[in-house]
Amino acid sequence: MATTERSITSKESLEFLSSVFKDHEHLGANLNNHKKTPRSQDTYQFTIDKMSDTIIETIMSDEKMGVKDVYYHPLVAPQGYGISLRYRMYVVYEKIKLRKRGRSKS
Repeated sequence: MATTERSITSKESLEFLSSVFKDHEHLGANLNNHKKTPRSQDTYQFTIDKMSDTIIETIMSDEKMGVKDVYYHPLVAPQGYGISLRYRMYVVYEKIKLRKRGRSKS
């Protein structure tokens, strides 16, 4: 049976998130540590300094990328590094539907 869908690539996820955060630099998203989340499918993670409902809505509302869910949890700095608080943000993508290719007529 032919495959009809595929997972999003790391490059596609990074390009999408870069375009989203281009207008929200004040939130301090660190996309240099963008990576696939181990032991989960179609999920990528990165860190961010400030959390915003608006950015979560912006990510979730993009129909072209098919974002299934966005969630986060706080990260506490190691002892001796002050009291800075960051968040690890996770973006879960839907599978990308593959277009059917027409058969060439000979």
